[in-house]
Amino acid sequence: MQFSFTSDQHEFAAGLREMLEREFTAARLRHVWESGDGHDPALWARLAEMGVLSMMVPESEGGLGGDFVDTVLLVEELGRAAAPGPIVETMVVGALALGGTTWAAGIVDGSTPVTAALLGERYVPHTAVAPLVLVAHGGGVDLLDHPVVDGGEIEGLDGGRRLAILTDITGGTMLSADLDRLTDAGALATAAYLLGLSTRMLAIAGDYARDRRQFGQPIGAFQAVKHLMADALLKVEFSRPAIYRAAWSFANDTPDRARDVSMAKALASDAALKAARSALQVHGAIGYTWECDLQLFMKKAWALAPAWGSAQHHRRRVADAVLGPR
Repeated sequence: MQFSFTSDQHEFAAGLREMLEREFTAARLRHVWESGDGHDPALWARLAEMGVLSMMVPESEGGLGGDFVDTVLLVEELGRAAAPGPIVETMVVGALALGGTTWAAGIVDGSTPVTAALLGERYVPHTAVAPLVLVAHGGGVDLLDHPVVDGGEIEGLDGGRRLAILTDITGGTMLSADLDRLTDAGALATAAYLLGLSTRMLAIAGDYARDRRQFGQPIGAFQAVKHLMADALLKVEFSRPAIYRAAWSFANDTPDRARDVSMAKALASDAALKAARSALQVHGAIGYTWECDLQLFMKKAWALAPAWGSAQHHRRRVADAVLGPR
């Protein structure tokens, strides 16, 4: 299969990267974390204005009517910036679940963020900023509007992903959405986001290795550091084609969609953890301190690697698809 992105897809992603580099710096990300909100309304409005949030919303609902191939590069760029808030849940899962409903307009204009807990998670992210929550119920998907949470928000590892416990998941509106398709969408979008995070962590480590000097030369000149970074980069770049292939499989609803999505998520989770560990090793103990930008990206990678199914879970799905159910 020959696969490549179109010039329009590349240009949209490049425009998004340019905007994020200009308007959403690491300093602004740090401010979002320090504020305790886990969300940046100004960035959210900007993403809605650019059409990023509505990429997968049908044109009949005011969206751009794109598919996963159109979306995957955008999510990757958002991951590269560690954009906070319910990015995956709104622009991918929510867009697929609520397309054709009256709630779709809230995704398009950014007024109604959506979050999700479709795998029976105990801790639900982004409930403070997302009034709509998608939950699995009775084998289907229900939409909860302003659900009650138990004891308010819980501070997690990722300051851009605030958590809460729902007290009750009954009484929601039943949707016609396919639960398996939505969970695959969440896993694949998270994989793309992790790919962006991984490349950013390696870039931060590379900059530090060029600037930090020891024994009269940059530490990046030492073979041990080169090998450490090369091993991490290999894992990251090995995950990239799997993620892009899964986006194509999802967009075309191929019979191997679930297998391809699970392969992408497993490789992306492994790559992100490897990139985080290698970048931290290059920095030494300073990499984990609050003053270092790296820790903002590492913590998000650690939080998202098990989200929407761990690498182990997805490897089992790949094994079942290839070898048959156990």
